Amino acid sequence: MDNLTHSLFGLTLARTPIGKAGRGTTAALLLASNAPDIDFVVTLGGAAKYLEFHRGPTHGPLGVIGLGAVVATVCALGLRLRGQRGSDPPASFPMLWAASALGVACHVLMDLPTSYGTRPLSPFLWTWFSVDWMPIVDIYLLAILGGGLWLGRGSAQDRGGRPVRQRRYALITLALMAVNYGVRAASHHTAIARAPEVFGERLPGWCAQSVRPSLTPDRWPRSPDRKSTRLNSSHVSESRMPSSA
Repeated sequence: MDNLTHSLFGLTLARTPIGKAGRGTTAALLLASNAPDIDFVVTLGGAAKYLEFHRGPTHGPLGVIGLGAVVATVCALGLRLRGQRGSDPPASFPMLWAASALGVACHVLMDLPTSYGTRPLSPFLWTWFSVDWMPIVDIYLLAILGGGLWLGRGSAQDRGGRPVRQRRYALITLALMAVNYGVRAASHHTAIARAPEVFGERLPGWCAQSVRPSLTPDRWPRSPDRKSTRLNSSHVSESRMPSSA
Protein backbone atom coordinates (compact mmCIF):
# COMPACT_ATOMS: atom_id res chain seq x y z
CA MET A 1 0.00 0.00 0.00
CA ASP A 2 0.99 3.65 -0.25
CA ASN A 3 2.67 5.28 2.73
CA LEU A 4 -0.27 7.57 3.49
CA THR A 5 -2.45 4.51 4.04
CA HIS A 6 0.21 2.89 6.20
CA SER A 7 0.53 6.08 8.27
CA LEU A 8 -3.22 6.43 8.81
CA PHE A 9 -3.41 2.77 9.80
CA GLY A 10 -0.59 3.22 12.34
CA LEU A 11 -2.41 6.19 13.88
CA THR A 12 -5.61 4.13 14.01
CA LEU A 13 -3.83 1.33 15.87
CA ALA A 14 -2.53 3.91 18.34
CA ARG A 15 -6.15 4.76 19.22
CA THR A 16 -6.99 1.18 20.11
CA PRO A 17 -6.21 -0.22 23.60
CA ILE A 18 -2.63 -0.72 22.33
CA GLY A 19 -2.14 3.03 22.78
CA LYS A 20 -2.68 2.64 26.53
CA ALA A 21 0.82 1.14 26.84
CA GLY A 22 2.22 4.61 27.52
CA ARG A 23 3.79 7.64 25.88
CA GLY A 24 5.77 6.89 22.76
CA THR A 25 3.43 4.16 21.50
CA THR A 26 1.80 6.40 18.89
CA ALA A 27 5.18 7.47 17.50
CA ALA A 28 6.35 3.84 17.48
CA LEU A 29 3.29 2.62 15.57
CA LEU A 30 3.48 5.51 13.09
CA LEU A 31 7.18 5.01 12.34
CA ALA A 32 6.97 1.21 12.29
CA SER A 33 4.04 1.27 9.88
CA ASN A 34 6.34 2.90 7.32
CA ALA A 35 9.69 1.39 8.34
CA PRO A 36 9.76 -1.55 5.85
CA ASP A 37 9.80 0.90 2.94
CA ILE A 38 13.23 2.08 4.07
CA ASP A 39 14.44 -0.28 1.34
CA PHE A 40 14.06 2.63 -1.10
CA VAL A 41 17.66 3.55 -0.19
CA VAL A 42 18.85 0.79 -2.52
CA THR A 43 17.85 3.05 -5.43
CA LEU A 44 21.24 4.67 -4.85
CA GLY A 45 22.63 1.56 -6.54
CA GLY A 46 20.31 1.92 -9.52
CA ALA A 47 16.78 0.95 -10.52
CA ALA A 48 17.77 -2.72 -10.92
CA LYS A 49 18.83 -2.87 -7.27
CA TYR A 50 15.48 -1.42 -6.24
CA LEU A 51 13.61 -4.11 -8.18
CA GLU A 52 15.87 -6.74 -6.64
CA PHE A 53 15.42 -5.75 -3.00
CA HIS A 54 12.08 -3.90 -2.84
CA ARG A 55 9.71 -5.67 -0.46
CA GLY A 56 12.51 -8.07 0.34
CA PRO A 57 14.31 -8.54 3.70
CA THR A 58 12.71 -5.46 5.28
CA HIS A 59 9.36 -7.17 4.71
CA GLY A 60 10.48 -10.54 6.10
CA PRO A 61 10.89 -12.03 9.59
CA LEU A 62 14.23 -10.29 10.18
CA GLY A 63 12.63 -6.99 9.17
CA VAL A 64 9.78 -7.41 11.64
CA ILE A 65 12.19 -8.11 14.50
CA GLY A 66 15.07 -5.85 13.47
CA LEU A 67 13.11 -2.82 12.34
CA GLY A 68 10.88 -3.19 15.39
CA ALA A 69 13.95 -2.98 17.61
CA VAL A 70 15.34 0.03 15.72
CA VAL A 71 12.05 1.96 15.91
CA ALA A 72 11.67 1.10 19.60
CA THR A 73 15.20 2.36 20.28
CA VAL A 74 14.56 5.64 18.44
CA CYS A 75 11.33 6.20 20.37
CA ALA A 76 12.93 5.31 23.71
CA LEU A 77 15.74 7.82 23.07
CA GLY A 78 13.17 10.42 22.08
CA LEU A 79 11.27 9.89 25.33
CA ARG A 80 14.48 10.24 27.33
CA LEU A 81 15.42 13.49 25.57
CA ARG A 82 11.97 14.98 26.06
CA GLY A 83 11.88 14.10 29.73
CA GLN A 84 8.68 13.80 31.78
CA ARG A 85 5.97 15.69 29.92
CA GLY A 86 2.32 15.08 30.58
CA SER A 87 0.62 12.83 33.09
CA ASP A 88 0.90 9.56 31.11
CA PRO A 89 3.92 7.40 32.00
CA PRO A 90 6.32 6.50 29.18
CA ALA A 91 5.98 3.07 27.61
CA SER A 92 8.63 0.53 28.55
CA PHE A 93 11.14 -0.59 25.93
CA PRO A 94 9.60 -4.09 25.61
CA MET A 95 6.19 -2.50 24.99
CA LEU A 96 7.67 -0.12 22.40
CA TRP A 97 9.37 -3.06 20.70
CA ALA A 98 6.16 -5.10 20.67
CA ALA A 99 4.15 -2.17 19.26
CA SER A 100 6.82 -1.49 16.64
CA ALA A 101 7.00 -5.15 15.59
CA LEU A 102 3.20 -5.14 15.28
CA GLY A 103 3.35 -2.04 13.09
CA VAL A 104 5.95 -3.63 10.78
CA ALA A 105 4.02 -6.91 10.59
CA CYS A 106 0.79 -5.06 9.70
CA HIS A 107 2.65 -3.19 6.95
CA VAL A 108 3.69 -6.52 5.42
CA LEU A 109 0.17 -7.96 5.73
CA MET A 110 -1.30 -4.88 4.04
CA ASP A 111 1.12 -5.28 1.12
CA LEU A 112 0.16 -8.93 0.58
CA PRO A 113 -3.35 -8.31 -0.90
CA THR A 114 -2.03 -5.81 -3.48
CA SER A 115 -1.36 -6.65 -7.12
CA TYR A 116 2.37 -6.03 -6.50
CA GLY A 117 2.55 -8.52 -3.64
CA THR A 118 5.43 -8.93 -1.21
CA ARG A 119 8.15 -11.37 -0.12
CA PRO A 120 7.29 -12.09 3.53
CA LEU A 121 9.81 -14.94 3.90
CA SER A 122 12.88 -13.18 2.52
CA PRO A 123 15.84 -13.45 2.83
CA PHE A 124 15.21 -17.14 3.60
CA LEU A 125 12.87 -17.55 0.62
CA TRP A 126 12.69 -14.90 -2.10
CA THR A 127 9.31 -16.04 -3.45
CA TRP A 128 6.71 -13.34 -4.11
CA PHE A 129 3.22 -13.81 -2.69
CA SER A 130 0.07 -11.91 -3.66
CA VAL A 131 -3.70 -12.33 -3.68
CA ASP A 132 -4.31 -9.37 -6.03
CA TRP A 133 -7.36 -7.96 -4.24
CA MET A 134 -6.31 -4.35 -3.75
CA PRO A 135 -4.72 -1.56 -5.80
CA ILE A 136 -1.63 0.12 -4.38
CA VAL A 137 -3.77 3.17 -3.55
CA ASP A 138 -7.31 2.30 -2.43
CA ILE A 139 -9.49 5.40 -2.10
CA TYR A 140 -12.06 3.47 -0.06
CA LEU A 141 -9.44 2.42 2.47
CA LEU A 142 -8.12 5.97 2.66
CA ALA A 143 -11.66 7.29 3.23
CA ILE A 144 -12.32 4.74 5.99
CA LEU A 145 -9.07 5.46 7.81
CA GLY A 146 -9.24 9.23 7.38
CA GLY A 147 -12.90 9.36 8.36
CA GLY A 148 -12.37 7.26 11.46
CA LEU A 149 -9.52 9.47 12.66
CA TRP A 150 -11.49 12.65 11.98
CA LEU A 151 -14.69 11.48 13.68
CA GLY A 152 -12.78 10.23 16.71
CA ARG A 153 -10.73 13.36 17.22
CA GLY A 154 -12.99 14.76 19.99
CA SER A 155 -12.94 18.35 21.22
CA ALA A 156 -10.51 20.22 23.44
CA GLN A 157 -13.16 20.45 26.19
CA ASP A 158 -13.90 16.71 26.07
CA ARG A 159 -10.57 15.52 27.45
CA GLY A 160 -12.05 12.94 29.78
CA GLY A 161 -14.16 11.20 27.15
CA ARG A 162 -11.78 11.64 24.23
CA PRO A 163 -9.85 8.35 24.69
CA VAL A 164 -13.11 6.39 24.84
CA ARG A 165 -14.37 8.13 21.71
CA GLN A 166 -11.10 7.49 19.91
CA ARG A 167 -11.06 3.80 20.80
CA ARG A 168 -14.68 3.40 19.70
CA TYR A 169 -14.08 4.91 16.27
CA ALA A 170 -10.76 3.07 15.89
CA LEU A 171 -12.51 -0.27 16.38
CA ILE A 172 -15.28 0.77 13.97
CA THR A 173 -12.60 1.72 11.44
CA LEU A 174 -10.88 -1.67 11.75
CA ALA A 175 -14.23 -3.41 11.29
CA LEU A 176 -14.97 -1.38 8.14
CA MET A 177 -11.50 -2.18 6.85
CA ALA A 178 -12.24 -5.89 7.27
CA VAL A 179 -15.49 -5.43 5.33
CA ASN A 180 -13.62 -3.61 2.55
CA TYR A 181 -11.09 -6.43 2.26
CA GLY A 182 -13.88 -8.99 2.24
CA VAL A 183 -15.76 -7.19 -0.53
CA ARG A 184 -12.54 -6.89 -2.56
CA ALA A 185 -11.84 -10.61 -2.15
CA ALA A 186 -15.37 -11.59 -3.16
CA SER A 187 -15.35 -9.22 -6.14
CA HIS A 188 -12.01 -10.60 -7.34
CA HIS A 189 -13.25 -14.19 -7.08
CA THR A 190 -16.48 -13.34 -8.91
CA ALA A 191 -14.64 -11.48 -11.69
CA ILE A 192 -12.31 -14.43 -12.32
CA ALA A 193 -15.20 -16.91 -12.31
CA ARG A 194 -17.41 -14.89 -14.68
CA ALA A 195 -14.72 -13.72 -17.10
CA PRO A 196 -15.13 -16.71 -19.51
CA GLU A 197 -18.91 -16.22 -19.52
CA VAL A 198 -18.68 -12.49 -20.25
CA PHE A 199 -15.86 -12.45 -22.81
CA GLY A 200 -16.39 -15.86 -24.41
CA GLU A 201 -13.96 -16.66 -27.22
CA ARG A 202 -12.27 -13.27 -26.89
CA LEU A 203 -10.71 -14.43 -23.63
CA PRO A 204 -7.36 -16.20 -24.21
CA GLY A 205 -7.15 -19.76 -22.98
CA TRP A 206 -5.11 -20.87 -19.99
CA CYS A 207 -1.48 -21.76 -20.59
CA ALA A 208 -0.57 -25.42 -20.11
CA GLN A 209 1.46 -24.81 -16.95
CA SER A 210 -0.59 -21.92 -15.53
CA VAL A 211 -1.90 -22.00 -11.97
CA ARG A 212 -5.60 -21.22 -11.81
CA PRO A 213 -6.67 -18.41 -9.44
CA SER A 214 -7.88 -19.56 -6.04
CA LEU A 215 -8.39 -18.22 -2.54
CA THR A 216 -4.79 -19.11 -1.64
CA PRO A 217 -2.05 -16.53 -2.36
CA ASP A 218 -0.47 -16.64 -5.79
CA ARG A 219 3.30 -17.01 -5.84
CA TRP A 220 6.19 -16.64 -8.23
CA PRO A 221 8.59 -17.85 -9.44
CA ARG A 222 7.01 -21.29 -9.40
CA SER A 223 8.78 -24.61 -9.50
CA PRO A 224 8.82 -25.89 -13.10
CA ASP A 225 6.85 -28.98 -13.98
CA ARG A 226 9.13 -32.04 -13.62
CA LYS A 227 7.91 -33.74 -16.79
CA SER A 228 8.42 -30.58 -18.83
CA THR A 229 11.86 -30.15 -17.29
CA ARG A 230 12.87 -33.69 -18.33
CA LEU A 231 11.58 -33.14 -21.85
CA ASN A 232 13.40 -29.83 -22.18
CA SER A 233 16.62 -31.33 -20.82
CA SER A 234 16.36 -34.22 -23.28
CA HIS A 235 15.76 -31.79 -26.14
CA VAL A 236 18.79 -29.72 -25.16
CA SER A 237 20.98 -32.84 -24.89
CA GLU A 238 19.93 -34.04 -28.34
CA SER A 239 20.56 -30.63 -29.85
CA ARG A 240 24.09 -30.65 -28.47
CA MET A 241 24.97 -34.09 -29.91
CA PRO A 242 27.21 -33.86 -32.98
CA SER A 243 25.47 -34.86 -36.17
CA SER A 244 26.94 -37.78 -38.13
CA ALA A 245 28.71 -36.81 -41.35
